[in-house]
Amino acid sequence: MNEFRIVLGAELMRKLRSRIFWFATIGGVIVIALLVEAPFFFASISHASSSDVILAGTPKLRADAAPLLQARRDYRIVASVDALPAHVTPEFLERNGHAGAALALSVHGGRLRIDVYPRDLSAFDDVQFRDLVPLAVALSTGLAPARVEANAKIDRAVHPLDAKFKDTRAASLAKGVAFGLIFMLYLAIILGSQSVMAAVAEEKTSRIAEILIATLEPAALLYGKTIAAALVAFVQVGLWIATAAALLPQAVVGLTGSAAAAGSAGSAATASPGNDALLSSLDPLVLVAFLAFFVLGYLQYASIYAAAASLVSRTEELGSVTTPVIIPVVAAFFIAQYALVEPNAPVVIACSFVPFLSPFVAFTRLAVANVPAWETAAALLVNVATVAASYFVAGKIYKVGMLLYGKPPSLRQIVAALRG
Repeated sequence: MNEFRIVLGAELMRKLRSRIFWFATIGGVIVIALLVEAPFFFASISHASSSDVILAGTPKLRADAAPLLQARRDYRIVASVDALPAHVTPEFLERNGHAGAALALSVHGGRLRIDVYPRDLSAFDDVQFRDLVPLAVALSTGLAPARVEANAKIDRAVHPLDAKFKDTRAASLAKGVAFGLIFMLYLAIILGSQSVMAAVAEEKTSRIAEILIATLEPAALLYGKTIAAALVAFVQVGLWIATAAALLPQAVVGLTGSAAAAGSAGSAATASPGNDALLSSLDPLVLVAFLAFFVLGYLQYASIYAAAASLVSRTEELGSVTTPVIIPVVAAFFIAQYALVEPNAPVVIACSFVPFLSPFVAFTRLAVANVPAWETAAALLVNVATVAASYFVAGKIYKVGMLLYGKPPSLRQIVAALRG
């Protein structure tokens, strides 16, 4: 135990003093901030938005169409004219409210016609103009557009079979947050485990391993290295989550259309809608589950990566052992993406109990669906057992691999070490 504490303390100090660690941590904070704020940044520097339009047509057509276009905030009319010039140019759009497009309304044969002159052709299709269907029906039937719109509305009520979320918006937000946490888990395991692998390979190739093994138990060395890496990764991911938590409420305000709240800078109402939306979509127990599965998953992969690194004699050989151990991480990440959509699919439920896949898949299910308590407990037990088994196997391989140079140990030697 004393040897373990020595290794743990030394590894923690070494990693915390490492420039690479702080570069990756601060870089991750910056990347997360950019990902959250990017939509608002590009919107602020953009001179035109596809939702800002110039509306052209007779006064009657414009009067009937404007409320329909703006009712759902699909469009914002920045200019209204009787007719467009013969040749609509980007300069014309720029002079008239930096519009993203010009819409010309006309009636031909009793039917509504829309001529669109967009800056970005991909931003406009038939779906974009469903708001004007009541006007088109009104022109062909002679009814008032307001009456057509009122009669076209359908009373709708969504009754979810899984009552984890109160509405579709909360469910969508929960999936977005879950994806972000899964990506952090994936990134932290990949970066952290590979740093453990690189450190082990460096010690072996520089012959420092011989001195360490001579004075310390191989198991204590392995445990100290991997647990220190897990603690450092825990701090790293904590900073990333804190950054996202600080910036996400404002992003949710913008995404949910709370424009008024977003515009009142400095008031408590600015962050309130975003906070309320996040709180309603994310159970605090989900964050606790994430931290638990993160630690368990990290220890599983770190131990195996360290054992694999002990088998190489040169750092150039790391690539040959990295590929086999990275495949489960990538597979788990992709299965988790499927679990976001089908959390109760048989294959997803089965994978939530499979070692090395479970940290990703079991957490994803908890984040987006109601999971029976016994399944959660079983998944945690599977992960705890996997950590114990991983350290047992990795410790045996590590003890043999760190003292062998030249040709990597054969399968027979590894099996003999496991039996010993």
